[in-house]
Amino acid sequence: MKTLVGTIVCAVMLIIARNGCTADPVTPIGTVLINPTALHRKVLKLEGMARNVAAYSANNQTICGADFDLEDETGKIPILYHVRCQAGQQRAVVVTESMHIVVDGYMEAPPTVMRGPEDKTYEFKIYAHTVTHVTP
Repeated sequence: MKTLVGTIVCAVMLIIARNGCTADPVTPIGTVLINPTALHRKVLKLEGMARNVAAYSANNQTICGADFDLEDETGKIPILYHVRCQAGQQRAVVVTESMHIVVDGYMEAPPTVMRGPEDKTYEFKIYAHTVTHVTP
């Protein structure tokens, strides 16, 4: 009887712990573009294709990564992915053109930055903490 009760309690605790650790939802880029200043310094998860990739290179080669636009069916936003160059599993993901990725990072869109209808350039961006390659 004690074994049965212990097993049930353990199972319930595992279910509660698992449900509490759900993954962050992916935010559509179009939602971010509606009011970027409302998301200033907020952590976001975005998914899409890398476009206009420019590999980042520093003279001392301690910083790796790339600057690129992340595009999904709802819009496009600039991403800055600059991380320390490391070996092994900690190594930065090499971002290539048209690569399907998930970006975890924070929005940088201070309230003083505005974009007029004639100005098509972005005055805001996402600073990526991690980039994960998504296999189709």
